[in-house]
Amino acid sequence: MYNPLRLFLQLTLTIIAKKRYCCAASHFELRESVMLKYHVKKPRRRRYTYRIMGLVLMLVCGTEVVMLAMGYGRGHILGGIICILLLMYGFYLLAYSFKSTSYDIDYEFNEDKMIVHTHYGDKTYAYSEIDDVNQIIPENELIYSLIHITIGKTSYLLPFSYKKEVSDTIYKFLNERVTSQKLETEASDSE
Repeated sequence: MYNPLRLFLQLTLTIIAKKRYCCAASHFELRESVMLKYHVKKPRRRRYTYRIMGLVLMLVCGTEVVMLAMGYGRGHILGGIICILLLMYGFYLLAYSFKSTSYDIDYEFNEDKMIVHTHYGDKTYAYSEIDDVNQIIPENELIYSLIHITIGKTSYLLPFSYKKEVSDTIYKFLNERVTSQKLETEASDSE
């Protein structure tokens, strides 16, 4: 009649089932709170190409600058200046390949805020913080369109290749939120 093992298993399964239900419910609520989500994929090869090019420029031009500093090639000052400039450009390429905009970025547009998921962490912006939103449409609007978001000194560019409807939907949603927040802040400032 009384089996302690069976009672223990039933209790354990009940606790596990409750945890799964709670996790599933919170995951569903999280998905329900996200209004629009967009993923910008950045190719890994581009980052590696920038890193390799930066390292090669730094290696070749660095050896030339060292040789010039040691006294070899005194008459090649112009070549030394060009090598110093290319050395600095190699540093720039290497540093640029580690920026957060070189990795994949996920944008979530909620009712009251915008969340940017980058390689180095998440950034949350209220719509009142957004300074400017522009939609860039070329002459042939079926090929691509862009949305440019400016927040202080930070700038985000969302490319849409052959996704004109998605671009229009996100721009309309974002523009409505930003303009309504700006009007609210202007109304509160005038009072």
